Amino acid sequence: MNSETSDNALILASASPRRREILRSLGLTFRIIPAHINEDFLTGETPRQHVRRLSKNKAMLIARKHPDAWVLGADTIVVIDGDILGKPANKKQAKAMLMKLSGREHKVFTGFTVTHMDLKISYTQVVQSAVLFKIISPQEMNWYISCDEPYDKAGGYAIQGKGASFIKAIRGSHTNVIGLPLCEVLETLKKLNAIHFR
Repeated sequence: MNSETSDNALILASASPRRREILRSLGLTFRIIPAHINEDFLTGETPRQHVRRLSKNKAMLIARKHPDAWVLGADTIVVIDGDILGKPANKKQAKAMLMKLSGREHKVFTGFTVTHMDLKISYTQVVQSAVLFKIISPQEMNWYISCDEPYDKAGGYAIQGKGASFIKAIRGSHTNVIGLPLCEVLETLKKLNAIHFR
């Protein structure tokens, strides 16, 4: 079974190689045009509201420049104890994140938006997954923060890489933890007639 975009192109408004790989796994044809926006939290904003807003802002920024295309924007965050763990800038931050996650469950939120300006269509959804980490030894932490993997990942780990060795269980979408809930995104693209199967 082959999937394809409808008459107009699909644009991924993200520079994330993980999102690109997830979409490519479907065999879709799409362009990549990253949307660079301010990703700071607004006062009083919940994690769900944050990823919803950012995914929509990313999609709309690119859609305004390409009104005849379908645009997909997304944003993913890791949350524990109400704290949002971003991308660690250095070994100290990466280790602090792993210490916080060790032996505990945290939540991953991804907001995604599919929009088409000319058709006046826009749909946004938030998907939540829960991830349980094993207790990580100091030696494992030092090994992990010495590789390149943690430093461009929310929460400081990659489920599709060495970081998978820390994960005991996932409740919810596995691909959501990587950065794009594939099942939900595909259902949305089908529902909006942005793609069809042949």
